[in-house]
Amino acid sequence: MKPGRNLSRDYIVIGISLALAAIFIYAGAGKIFDPLRFADAIYAFSILPAVLINLLALGLPVFEIACGVMLIAPWTRRIGALAVALTSLLYFSVLLSALVRGLTLDCGCFGTGAPSRARMWVELGLDAVLFAGSLLVYFRILESAAKVGDRA
Repeated sequence: MKPGRNLSRDYIVIGISLALAAIFIYAGAGKIFDPLRFADAIYAFSILPAVLINLLALGLPVFEIACGVMLIAPWTRRIGALAVALTSLLYFSVLLSALVRGLTLDCGCFGTGAPSRARMWVELGLDAVLFAGSLLVYFRILESAAKVGDRA
């Protein structure tokens, strides 16, 4: 493999990591400032027992911000990418479940808005893109670590 091409791939991984970090930090910050509204959004999905809703509404925004921060630092980027991949997959599954059940709601992903099925489909697509981007980052870092290990 040519060194220039490898370097450009590293820049792409860094760019995707920073974009994912910004998205997750932004999403988490929006929820952290209005946990009651976020709890209402979680309740609307009708999948969790009531006792867990407030706990999730308080904990998930902090987790999202932590995932974003981990994507920024090179030594925590891989675990941050894995956390974002798993979280995005969970969001995708929950949103798809709501769509299949015929619910029209505001998922609370990026603040609040009017409940709309069209918006839900857009957010489902965004979750798929976040999942794919985070997997790309994770596996690229894993590949780079394996190459370094082979050289040792």
